[in-house]
Amino acid sequence: MRFLRLIPLPTALLLQLAMLMSAPASAQQTDCGEQLALDHAFASGATWSMCLSVEESHGLTVRSVRYRAPGSTLRSVLSEAHLGQLLLHYHDSRDPIAQINPSLQPPRSAEFTDIIAMNDNSCDGTRLTVSGHAAAVCSRVRDNRILAKYAQRPGIQSQKLEISSAFQRQTLTWTSSFTFTEDGQIRPGLSLSGRAVQTTPAAEFAQVIPAGTAPLTRATVLANWRLAFDLDTPAADRVEQFDFPLDADNGNRRPMQVSSLNTESLLEVERENFRGWRIIDASGAGYFLDPANSGFSYRSLGMDWAQSDGAVSVFRPCERHAWLNSGESIPGAGDAPAAGCGASLDDYIDGESLQGSQPVLWYSLSRTLDPRIEDWPVIRDVAFQFDLTPFDWTAASPFEVND
Repeated sequence: MRFLRLIPLPTALLLQLAMLMSAPASAQQTDCGEQLALDHAFASGATWSMCLSVEESHGLTVRSVRYRAPGSTLRSVLSEAHLGQLLLHYHDSRDPIAQINPSLQPPRSAEFTDIIAMNDNSCDGTRLTVSGHAAAVCSRVRDNRILAKYAQRPGIQSQKLEISSAFQRQTLTWTSSFTFTEDGQIRPGLSLSGRAVQTTPAAEFAQVIPAGTAPLTRATVLANWRLAFDLDTPAADRVEQFDFPLDADNGNRRPMQVSSLNTESLLEVERENFRGWRIIDASGAGYFLDPANSGFSYRSLGMDWAQSDGAVSVFRPCERHAWLNSGESIPGAGDAPAAGCGASLDDYIDGESLQGSQPVLWYSLSRTLDPRIEDWPVIRDVAFQFDLTPFDWTAASPFEVND
């Protein structure tokens, strides 16, 4: 059996893409140094390997992420991934509030930290001590969707490894996560919870909020992720854009159009064209990002990157945050941007060639927080997530059903 390949049908992009093509030589696992090394093997033989750290500025960071399909070899996927920026924009204010500001969250001891320790209520898995912070990361294995199904034989159930960590900003709690599935998918995620913020009055809250207390204000949250790829082969990875425009003159078909992104660029979701992006290496293996859940837009004064749905840039270790970038390549390296590094994503995207360089994908999702009575005094979880789907990693399905 072979998994689905990319085909010129938008519905197929909502399905799991294939993992085809044989694996090259084994990748060597990187020494994590002071970071926490985490390895997990599923019953099928599929394995994820990575290094974990937590940082005051943006919480959870995963590095040197590698995946091994059953019967294959351990192969590099990501060099580094973490939140790139969080904007909280109350609708009665002109400017957003950056939840990621390295100058306000310098490296600190575990005694004075915004990193929240996990407990029995927030973590039903294994609590890990990371970067000197006790119980800073929750690791748990859960059931995932059906992995494979052949004719009338029972389907194979897959599992997924979830890694999460939380940090606090005033009364709000942000929980960043990465989910790694048995069949090679990566699902970055974010959730917001905590105590409600009050600013302006609203009549519908008058009966449930004490007199003289102002209720919730509508707000928009913009979440941006920084994904630095490093796919398997030594050659630089490439970024391609997929479009499926409607051809009304040819039976309302949607022919697939593929274009290479050769220079640093801001990215826009073209929903009517079912646009998506894939990162591919010299072997033909890679990952596809389908922005199917990108249903909101954000408008900003003076920040082009925030109005875009994403960007692709050349990898530089000091370009870590989409706004208010400190210029540090490692935590604690300093507050001022290093030479050659900008203060925001708008500075990074200057038309530089991507040829021969490792690409960094910056992807954003936004949500409008429309307060309800149920959100007082503690707001309900607001969640963001998207999928990175693998393709062309093995020549045939590595999840065969034994007779």
